[in-house]
Amino acid sequence: MKVNAKLTKKKKVVISVVAVVLAAVIALVTVWMVPFKGEVSTDYWHSKMEYTNDYAITIEKDPEKDFNILAISDVQFNDALDFFGLVGTAYDTMDNLVEKEKPDLIIIMGDSVWAKFTKVSVLQFVKYMDSIGIPWAPINGNHDGEGVVDFNWVADQFLKSKTCLFKKGPNNIGGVGNYVINIMENGKIYKSLIMMDSHASRYYEDIKENKYDFIYDGQMDWYRWLIDGMTKFNGGEKVDSMLFIHIPLNEYADAYKYWESTGFDPTIGFGEKNEEPGAGYVNSGMFDVIKELDSTKYVFAAHDHVNNYSVDYQGVRLTYTLKTGDRCYAKEGLNGGTRIVLGDDVKIEHIYI
Repeated sequence: MKVNAKLTKKKKVVISVVAVVLAAVIALVTVWMVPFKGEVSTDYWHSKMEYTNDYAITIEKDPEKDFNILAISDVQFNDALDFFGLVGTAYDTMDNLVEKEKPDLIIIMGDSVWAKFTKVSVLQFVKYMDSIGIPWAPINGNHDGEGVVDFNWVADQFLKSKTCLFKKGPNNIGGVGNYVINIMENGKIYKSLIMMDSHASRYYEDIKENKYDFIYDGQMDWYRWLIDGMTKFNGGEKVDSMLFIHIPLNEYADAYKYWESTGFDPTIGFGEKNEEPGAGYVNSGMFDVIKELDSTKYVFAAHDHVNNYSVDYQGVRLTYTLKTGDRCYAKEGLNGGTRIVLGDDVKIEHIYI
């Protein structure tokens, strides 16, 4: 009877341990799987609003120095791999880039995370960016809100950061993260960095398929208002602006064909095309608005990991920023970031790691 009592006691201990482990696993899975939705922006925009420079995030530029921007693209962390330390080359690449470039601003070009489970990875990424101690400004990519967290939840984590420059933007123009950063010099807008959400995908009834989304009419109206307001703030002098989006405009494909037709004239473009641009199924006309307003001379996109070409097309330079790290898919040799130097002129160069 004593032996049976001891066996029963051991069984109870084993059952208790198993129950604790099982509860821990269930709790962990719950944290990963329960959808997290963030707060919707309370900002509202209408065309009759008066633009003031308080609307923008502002950075003061030293008139005696160039302003250096480092663009980091498509690092694509996800919990399922990060949990086991399988982060690939992304963090090492970013460490090297920051040490080499010592930028004044880091722009995150979207797809910071990827796949179904991304909560922990978002938190880790924000913590990493804060540890760098350099201001950083993110835009959303098509993957950032596709898992069990939505774009607003990701944006809430950005807003908690100590070093992140970010606004959710108006809630009535389309997307999360439409905002502007103005680099100021001697009381004027020296360069305006317009950050825009290019969304993810949508179902198109005419083809019965999901395809990539497009820039919305509300965003283009907001862009017009922004350019007009900043030009007035600058005393009528047309503001010099740049646009940062994740999914490329449809004209990226046209730009490459044009460059190809010139025999790849090095005065017109540089870089590689290794896949067809994954632009929106619908061309909503953003490029036409850009040309009409004649303010934005540079557009930067990411999304297509093995494209890094940059082409001067119809007076606007369309640039793919270089993919950072080897997650999701990549091409050997195309790893690093993109340097954007704002000085007497604008210089763009890929930094290979």
